[in-house]
Amino acid sequence: MNSMINFKEQFMLPVFGLKDSDTLAFCIDDELYSYKQLFDYVEQIYSAIDGCEDNLVCLYATDDIRTYASILALWLQGKTYVPLNPNQPKERHAEVIESVHTSTILSADSKYESPVEGVKLIPTDAFKHDGYVRTGNMLVKDVTDDTLAYIIFTSGSTGKPKGVQLTRGNVANFIDSMNHIGLDISSEDRCLQPFDLTFDFSVSSYVIPLAKGASIYTVPNKAVKFTYIAGLLEEYKLTVLQMVPSMIRNLLPYLDEVELDSVRYNILCGEPLTGKVIKGWHEGNHNMVSYNMYGPTEDTVFCTYYLIDKDNIANPKAANDIVCIGKTFDNSGLLLLDEQDHIITEPNIEGELCLCGDQLTPGYWENEKENTEKFLLIDGIRYYRSGDMCYYAEDMNLMYVSRKDFQVKINGFRVELGEIENRYSAISGGKFSVVMPFTNEQGNTELAMVIEGKEYDYMEHKKTLASEIPAYEVPNKWLFIRTIPLNQNGKVDRKAIKSIFNL
Repeated sequence: MNSMINFKEQFMLPVFGLKDSDTLAFCIDDELYSYKQLFDYVEQIYSAIDGCEDNLVCLYATDDIRTYASILALWLQGKTYVPLNPNQPKERHAEVIESVHTSTILSADSKYESPVEGVKLIPTDAFKHDGYVRTGNMLVKDVTDDTLAYIIFTSGSTGKPKGVQLTRGNVANFIDSMNHIGLDISSEDRCLQPFDLTFDFSVSSYVIPLAKGASIYTVPNKAVKFTYIAGLLEEYKLTVLQMVPSMIRNLLPYLDEVELDSVRYNILCGEPLTGKVIKGWHEGNHNMVSYNMYGPTEDTVFCTYYLIDKDNIANPKAANDIVCIGKTFDNSGLLLLDEQDHIITEPNIEGELCLCGDQLTPGYWENEKENTEKFLLIDGIRYYRSGDMCYYAEDMNLMYVSRKDFQVKINGFRVELGEIENRYSAISGGKFSVVMPFTNEQGNTELAMVIEGKEYDYMEHKKTLASEIPAYEVPNKWLFIRTIPLNQNGKVDRKAIKSIFNL
């Protein structure tokens, strides 16, 4: 890891230096909080966890100033946060809490309870900023950069979530990479943060603005995101947007009513970006600069980028209308491997994208099987198998093709179809199913459950499934087929299923 780049210098000291500033830090549900007010909460939470023996602390990730203050307090103490989405089933929370062996949960809302006996929940909603007098006890503790900054649990193919570990050094190198791609964010900028904190894109949406002393405007968890974003654009004249392309796709029909004149930068990631979408978006402001980013959670949010501005918006580099994902960040590296794991160096040859560098995760939390399968050494360098198929264009820019496996993105969240199939099988007493992604009339990805056998009243099974997995993973369509088709190798023929049901 690059020893010249460290988390304390890149993030903690710049943010800590704003602890007495009246500059706006957050706008949350139209409530405004200065950096000084933010750090009033940080100190109270810092004191509440002082002496906590857990290095890993779970956090109910609500859209609340105290949630962000909790992250800063944990990082000041050299601890790690593990976000929990309050809207997900308690069973999922319990799996994560037990996996990381913590006995502590922080929550900005005392209505939430610990789903695991013996695990303490520390509510922070009683903490106030008005009239609070600081004790001066906060310190930026010295810890090494291989200390974990956060663990995000993603969908696992076995039905059990897998935890992606990211270190303070990973985050520091990510910030450094973002500083070198042409972004010029300052304390004058008003930045959008529309994501659930269990989605790694959120890390960029709050870390990058805070490191620059900018202001962050969040979207409530239960809000209709694209309509709320339109309101923020109109009322607060946002200058920096970080979004998944589906958010833009939903806004395009209302482009005449969306205020984009103030926008300087669009940062887009989480799913393939089409030329149609980005061209339409730039019609609202010809001077905007967009970055089409690519990156799995394992490589600290983003690791490649392709710049789109007024010089190339008429003809952005694309194949099958999927916009190029560009070239690698300074602190990352990549290569393409063919089916025999030979390195591809020539253009126009598809291969699996493998990633390396100082942003790369040390591995999955206590998951030796995944660590063995997903990471490999090539010439002494450790690479991560992304599962994404790409090829080099003639100019060596990277072109995205598709997933190698059956992992998909739903509203930017990563979902492994096998997890849903496995859980349904357990619920239904062993029924055979295949979960298929399809594109709805709005151009967004949804899921269909294709079940082998006679049609039956599946609502009870669907209800049970919804209690065990996040809402975005529950299939919207439930279809039945006498026999699920297999290919010549005896594997499920997904192409045939897609054709049969016109998915």
